Amino acid sequence: MKSWHVRAARSEDLPALTGLLPGWEAEATAALDDGGGDTLLLACPWDAAGATAPPVACLRLRRRIGLTLPRYWFHLGVRVHAAPELGMFRRERTLLLGNDHTGAAELADFGLDPSQLSVTERPALARLLVRAALLLLLRDHATHAQPDAQARVIASLPGRRDDAGRAPFWEGLGQHFYPGNVVQASARFGHRWRTHVAALLPRHPLVVSVLHEDAQAAVGAVNATFEPWRAALAASGLRPGQHVDLYDAGPVYEAHLDLLSSHASIGPQRLTTRATLDSPRPFLIAAASGDEVWQLPGQADAHERVQLSQAAQALDWITSQPAWVTQG
Repeated sequence: MKSWHVRAARSEDLPALTGLLPGWEAEATAALDDGGGDTLLLACPWDAAGATAPPVACLRLRRRIGLTLPRYWFHLGVRVHAAPELGMFRRERTLLLGNDHTGAAELADFGLDPSQLSVTERPALARLLVRAALLLLLRDHATHAQPDAQARVIASLPGRRDDAGRAPFWEGLGQHFYPGNVVQASARFGHRWRTHVAALLPRHPLVVSVLHEDAQAAVGAVNATFEPWRAALAASGLRPGQHVDLYDAGPVYEAHLDLLSSHASIGPQRLTTRATLDSPRPFLIAAASGDEVWQLPGQADAHERVQLSQAAQALDWITSQPAWVTQG
């Protein structure tokens, strides 16, 4: 069973990020932890000697979004046109620009290196990174002096694209208000370009049925390339809510952290090591602080401890204090 180390990106990782993220984003200083709760997590193979290989997957963890720069999404609603005397009852989907997820945690910038991972390996790595990020979030939520009962985590998945890479939803709606080059805008402003373009979009409810068919069909659809991430989010307890992305109308998955706590079955546990394991399975292990998670083979014992393989001895802290653990 392979072991993995999930950690925050460092400056020396920048060359390896070109296989995971768009070039402009890999080179940006925002790709690294800025000390403000915005961390790019990398998944690296890990061996018993404590050596890690270059990263093969990434995911950005933002702990509180929109507190200094407004973030925007389209809220999916319903408008009803009813005239009983005419026998008419019609429901119309609507889009309304808003900031509903301000203050939530966010999972973003999903990346898998296709040159290092086979198609069959990608779902497992996506699930590992999603669960590792949620373990860190849930640990911090549970140990906060005043946990927020309404705290949420969201993840916006890229939406449908055509063969030329264009987003049908943007072609049908956004380009009428901002005809500029979206790729260039993203390279210049990063994720902040959505805040800038939102100033140009209508503030009143928009009826979806006025868009052309391709744009309507794109609302809430997931780009097929990101299916491993969609499956990983769903397996971890996140579900598509009532919001979509401004650009491609990809769905925003979401969950309340209090509900995820019971779904993930996490908590502080004592760890031990053992020469041989009878029925090992993967566990995710995080210390009481910091942004590092290890996936190691282990098994639960009768004393409510987790026994890990002797490879864990390379981590000198791992048996000296309770760690936050969930099955991985």
